[in-house]
Amino acid sequence: MIRNKRLSAIALSLAVALVSLPAAAKDKAKVAFIGPLTGGVAANGIGARNSAELAVKLRNADPKAKYDYELLVLDDECKPNVAVQVATKAGADRSVIAAAAHYCSAAAIAAVETYNRLGLPMVVWGAVLPDITYRAKYPEVHRVNGTMINQNEVAAKLMTGLGFKKWVVIHDTTDYGKGHNEYFSKFVKANGGQILGTFGVTVD
Repeated sequence: MIRNKRLSAIALSLAVALVSLPAAAKDKAKVAFIGPLTGGVAANGIGARNSAELAVKLRNADPKAKYDYELLVLDDECKPNVAVQVATKAGADRSVIAAAAHYCSAAAIAAVETYNRLGLPMVVWGAVLPDITYRAKYPEVHRVNGTMINQNEVAAKLMTGLGFKKWVVIHDTTDYGKGHNEYFSKFVKANGGQILGTFGVTVD
């Protein structure tokens, strides 16, 4: 009887000890978010950052998640030179496994070679310039959204379909602006429209 009580007490103690042990820690995975958090399009960048933070929180709350995710947030200011700097910072941190990067096409196209050189996989979350993924076709560079080819094909078809046939195009002289001019003009003409004039202006 005493022996049985001792065995029961030992079993209970072991059970309590096992329950009180902390859960096995998950391996950490750090992901970079890069976007314009300051400047003229900061609202878009802040909204995207908030979405990324929410995605990380939801994933970490899932008991089935294999990793514990951490977000590194970096501001590219929608500027090419700053984009290269922050892409370099993310790529140089060997604990960062991937990046969701860039709303502005000028920033993204400037940084693609950096991702390739440092071997950091990235997914474009907003920039639409086709050359970001189509020019060099770096294996590290991907996108989840369409390009300005898709945007302008739809826009030109819609507007010419509504009866607007004669157009003047005013575009900024960055690669982004030139790209929109190229594809919009192409699809306007393909849908029976006419470009009467084209004017390039500085982004300012």
